[in-house]
Amino acid sequence: MRWIDRLCDLLAIFAGSYLVVIMFAIVFQASARSLGFSGSSHIFTFTEYGLLYIVMAGAPWLARLKGHVFIEMFTAALPPNVAPLFSRFVSFVCVIICAVLVWYTLQATLKAYRFGDADMRSIDMPKWLLLGSMPICFFLMAVQFTRFVFGPETLHSGKAGVHEG
Repeated sequence: MRWIDRLCDLLAIFAGSYLVVIMFAIVFQASARSLGFSGSSHIFTFTEYGLLYIVMAGAPWLARLKGHVFIEMFTAALPPNVAPLFSRFVSFVCVIICAVLVWYTLQATLKAYRFGDADMRSIDMPKWLLLGSMPICFFLMAVQFTRFVFGPETLHSGKAGVHEG
């Protein structure tokens, strides 16, 4: 499983780097317009595509670190012997949802590839290239949530409040 952790780390680095590049691109675009230049129409397209890639690439890493938003109030109110079982059940539901999304997004990606669909904006982008991150990253999220179903650690701490670290 170490290689999956490394892959998730690389995807998170990619997501963070893309976010920084988008920030500089927006600063460039705003500066160019303020100085009377037209800037680049590709920056908007680049930014829109980037938002999808950033979310998908960062999600498996966040799942592994328990960085997704969830509320511990309910698990904190459960009896100590029930809370871990409930947490594993919630993790199992997350695995099922991710598996369904893997199947659906893989079908959409393959269909876009077979038909040669393209997203036409300032740059014509093959649609399968846009959708391709989704089945991969949903699969990686399913793997991460599976760890909380069968592993020694559960997704929830059973303590209400904010827990950083």
